[in-house]
Amino acid sequence: MTAEYKEILYDLLRTSSPSGYEEQTIDLFAKSIAPYVDEIYTDVMGNCIAHKKGNGKKILLMAHADEIGLIISHIDEKGFLYFKEIGGLDTNVLPGQRVLINGKNKRIVGVVGKKPVHLQEQSDNTKDFKSEDLWIDIAVNNKKEAMEDVQLGSIATVISDPVLMSNSLVSSRSLDDKIGLLILIGVAHCLYESNSDYDIYFVASVQEELGARGAQTITERIMPEIGIVLDVTHATDYPTMSIIKDGDIKLGDGVVIAFGPNMNKEVTHNLLNIATSNNIKHQMEIIAHPTGTDARMVQVAGSGVKVGLISIPCRYMHTPNEMVSLEDTDNAIILLTKYLQNSVN
Repeated sequence: MTAEYKEILYDLLRTSSPSGYEEQTIDLFAKSIAPYVDEIYTDVMGNCIAHKKGNGKKILLMAHADEIGLIISHIDEKGFLYFKEIGGLDTNVLPGQRVLINGKNKRIVGVVGKKPVHLQEQSDNTKDFKSEDLWIDIAVNNKKEAMEDVQLGSIATVISDPVLMSNSLVSSRSLDDKIGLLILIGVAHCLYESNSDYDIYFVASVQEELGARGAQTITERIMPEIGIVLDVTHATDYPTMSIIKDGDIKLGDGVVIAFGPNMNKEVTHNLLNIATSNNIKHQMEIIAHPTGTDARMVQVAGSGVKVGLISIPCRYMHTPNEMVSLEDTDNAIILLTKYLQNSVN
């Protein structure tokens, strides 16, 4: 992966974009992809559409801009903040984490607190935490001080700067699905230099973590013939995972092509054939039900859309330190570029 792409990815990962509050990430995505498309606009939901005009079929490429996060729901008399989860967040990983809160006029750093293990009863030490068992400490003395900077409805995300690890692996919060946004930018860049006849819509969708809401509305507006969704999928190459139950997906073994009723057979086999004929490292994932991605809403929008789903293997999804391979990301960019330069179903 080029230094330019890494810089864009790190900038995306440092933005805060819980579902419904994606503006900062959308702005950066639009700025990064703008040189390679003909027009950019947003819809009422907040989806960002980067359109590369062409004379062929309408092709939609989509990755979601939102991430899981927190929203402040109560401030007690001592100034401690209570919260509710936005999206499928595992609250057991939150104690002791630092969070960044979008306050009234500035960003506030807080620490997620709970009773120390030394003071817990045995039953407390083994339970699954709910959001009401935790709080955010912003180092104030009372509610009045807290409300000078924070209000009900303020959003927060865990502080977790991206780290480049060995074997081209990167670890960070919100790789789900900002790695997908980087792939969109990379494909747009490649097609700008090599061209494609298709009418291509690069979409950064919103509110995927709350049921793919943005995907439904923008797909019904564009109504493409084909939609390719980019997301992460669960890697299974670490302890406690079962190949038989969870599949055989490894970091660094290539982009993942999904098979199942949520995906169109022609589109999926075309992606597989292109990957095979061009020696692009790839893996297969079998999904027997509607996927937990934007693909499930793109497929059934309007009178229906032919859908493909390609994913990047990800360890520790929906935690402060998700992990993906930059080599898998490069393979995804190559696969989609080749797909759009060849005959499309």
